[in-house]
Amino acid sequence: MIEVEDARRLSPAEREVLRLRVVAALESGKVAGYRQAAEVFGVSQRSVGTWWRAYQRDGRDGLAARRERRPGPPELISAEGRGTLFTAMADYTPRNSSSAVHCGHDWRSWS
Repeated sequence: MIEVEDARRLSPAEREVLRLRVVAALESGKVAGYRQAAEVFGVSQRSVGTWWRAYQRDGRDGLAARRERRPGPPELISAEGRGTLFTAMADYTPRNSSSAVHCGHDWRSWS
């Protein structure tokens, strides 16, 4: 088996090289299939299959490291709003809070 640390900890460039090596081994016949490739390179059979199909579909470009982040949910607060919120949180003390006064809490016991 080729010594590979957890592939998730590799840099994007190192992961791309790993994918290329796996595909090259499959293409040249140095490994007999997904299972053997997974064992030799220390990755999952599912990853080997995904990489092989991407290579078959898109060639070397299919194995390229992704440069952009995956889309996620939209931001709930703007950068300006986030700055305002952080400033308010940093400046907050119970003395400023009307709810602490209305609830009968002594702000001096705030920890």
